[in-house]
Amino acid sequence: MHIIKTICDIRRLKLAGSISTELAEHFARKLNRLKEALAPELGLEDFSLEFHGVFGVLEASDKNLTAIGLPEDLALIMPEWVSRLEVGGERYYVLYLLYDNDGIDQVYLPDAIMPGIIWLWLSEQPVEEESGEAETDGVKQPF
Repeated sequence: MHIIKTICDIRRLKLAGSISTELAEHFARKLNRLKEALAPELGLEDFSLEFHGVFGVLEASDKNLTAIGLPEDLALIMPEWVSRLEVGGERYYVLYLLYDNDGIDQVYLPDAIMPGIIWLWLSEQPVEEESGEAETDGVKQPF
C-alpha cells in the first residue's frame, strides 16, 4: 500500500508512475485544504498528515489493509463512510476510517485491481458519490 503523508510523497509516487497525474492533483488539492484547515501557518512543503490521518492507496499485491494498521479481517473494519470517486478515467472506492477521534485515514481502493474479498465486502457497504474535480467557489468538500 502506498502511504501519503506529505506533498513530497505525492510527487514521488507520481514520478515513479505509481499514481496518475490526475490522482496526484486530487491528493494535492485535498492535502492543501487540510493544511489550510489544520495548520494555516505552515507552508505546504512543511505540512504532514502523520498526526491527522494519512491517505493510503491499495496496490495490486495488497491482500488486506494491514499496512496502515487495520485488522486483517475486513469484517472488523468499520469505516465512517465509503465513497466512490472517478479521477482520470479510473474509479476508486474511498474508505474514511476514524481513529481516536483525532484523525481520519482515507484509503483509496482502485476498482481495477481490487481483490475479490474486498470487492465482496464493499458490495455490502453504503456508498456515496464523490467528485474528483477541483472545487468551485462556494463549494467545499470536508476532506
